[in-house]
Amino acid sequence: MRNKLETSGDHSPILNDCNITMYNQMKYDSVMARKNEIYIPIIEELISIDQNIFKAKFSNRIDNKFIKEVISRQYKYRVEDALLNKLIKIDGFISEFNKIDIENISGHIIVEMFTKGFIELYGDINDGEVPIYYEGYIIDYDTVYPEEYENIELIAFNSELLKGIIQDADDYIEYENELYNRSLINMFEFALAARNKKYSPKRIPIIDWDGIPEYYIASQSDFNELYNTHSSIIAKRSFKQKINDLCKELANDVDRILKEIFIKYEKE
Repeated sequence: MRNKLETSGDHSPILNDCNITMYNQMKYDSVMARKNEIYIPIIEELISIDQNIFKAKFSNRIDNKFIKEVISRQYKYRVEDALLNKLIKIDGFISEFNKIDIENISGHIIVEMFTKGFIELYGDINDGEVPIYYEGYIIDYDTVYPEEYENIELIAFNSELLKGIIQDADDYIEYENELYNRSLINMFEFALAARNKKYSPKRIPIIDWDGIPEYYIASQSDFNELYNTHSSIIAKRSFKQKINDLCKELANDVDRILKEIFIKYEKE
């Protein structure tokens, strides 16, 4: 019979203890690596998303590079199924959120506002026609639209001016006892100004208005109402709320995992 205290051979208690110690160390190292390489980066990105998503009304895109990496390289990270499913879900929300371009939507709203006000002030006009040639022959005529329409397209998508309008951060200009957003007025003034036109005739109002035209045009529409009721802006806000809610839920899930690691492997 083998002595239980024998220290030689394959069943040596010393070797067994050594193997257990090595296994425990390897297990500890593996858990710490997952903590530092997976869970902490995830929770830090979630915190960043949570802090930034409501920071500014003008926020347009959300960055979730690490979450995307974990999803696409699950063969490497091997996160738990429940956590992975939530990461996939929030990545989907973020992708839809990022597709909706606030600047583009706002620029088009401003173009529509200007066009509507311009037509009310000057009529649905054009500046004549130009011939269309094919092999030296006139085959048709193309309508020459007011240069003002081209000008508003040039200025309406300016990021800095849009930021002042969307965030409502500009100071306001008072005209005829009404307040107007400075950036919006600057856009309309740019579109109407003679210095920015080459061939357009002087515009004559078709209504009784002898004031400054950009103020009349601005008075005919409410940017905030058009912006806030736009279907894409409503959808973006909905995705923003979904992201915010799921972000908090995910952060709690990861925090719970980190607490379990601390209690089991780090707490003395």
